[in-house]
Amino acid sequence: MRGADGGPGGGDVRLLIAGDIEVNRGEPEKVFEGVLPELREADLRFGGLEASLSERGAPVQGKIVMRHPPAMIQGYLAGGFDVLAFASNHCLDYGIEPFLDTLELLEKHGIRHPGAGRDIAAARAPAILERKGTRIAFLSYLLELPLGWGANPAKPGVAPLRQDALFGPPYVNEEDLEAMAADVGRAKGQADAVVASFHWGVSQSRTLTLSQRAVARAAVDAGAGLVIGRHPHILQGVEVYKGAAIFYALGNFVLDHAHPMFMPTVKESILVRCAIDGKKIARLSFVPVLIGEDGRPRILADGEARCREILRVMEGLSAKLGTRLRVSGNEAAVCFD
Repeated sequence: MRGADGGPGGGDVRLLIAGDIEVNRGEPEKVFEGVLPELREADLRFGGLEASLSERGAPVQGKIVMRHPPAMIQGYLAGGFDVLAFASNHCLDYGIEPFLDTLELLEKHGIRHPGAGRDIAAARAPAILERKGTRIAFLSYLLELPLGWGANPAKPGVAPLRQDALFGPPYVNEEDLEAMAADVGRAKGQADAVVASFHWGVSQSRTLTLSQRAVARAAVDAGAGLVIGRHPHILQGVEVYKGAAIFYALGNFVLDHAHPMFMPTVKESILVRCAIDGKKIARLSFVPVLIGEDGRPRILADGEARCREILRVMEGLSAKLGTRLRVSGNEAAVCFD
């Protein structure tokens, strides 16, 4: 991994990574209008899809459930998303039929969905995309795993990483962890860079769990060049481990869902800019994003109070993990020295 001095746009391939996305509104095709210039400059766009896109199914009991109309796909298409991590704790809220409907809808429009599949082999398979001669593999897994969400050889579902206090520290099922590491190793053999995404952590907490850190490091040990965390609905820090960056939580990029438990910080997120040069991750940085009163995200400008606050929080959280950020204007670059 090179240092943080590559300069904006210096990479041969530009990968843009957004947090969790939940589009459920009128005119979904307009939800990303405030960030379209940034999205369009990228060669690849990767985000998180929280809920199924279907009209079918019945809600499961005992949890907050989500399902959105299929027409919401127009938002993701307008944003140009190439890859969506659909392995979430809401992807099966209405059962198997909506889950399969969503896979079919994404495939129809050419959007890849690592971590979610018609069987366990498909869920664990990498989505490999090539841009400008560089092959990038995307993998996704679910730690916040409701009972029955995991795929198996005869059942659709997600790529699981079971966690439980009874396992003992770091509270992750050893077989699942070994399977994930094997997936990363195989993907590394097929691609120039591997991005591993995990739905994990505690909602609205900046405190990392033992399982988060253990899984992230196992992914890097196996060959992942970048780790992306989802689910907490709040920003968490960045850690550099063995020359790879771990973004523990990116926050919500779009959150068309109101709940009394949500704090104002659920409207904060970051957009990660990843420059890949010479088929290697050469530079990583991010810009702060805020969801406005109209529910649409926008990149915060240098000088805005909320921009300074998000950068300050990310600097502090990352410093606790031994990572330094170099801030210039509204952008923070990850330092690898």
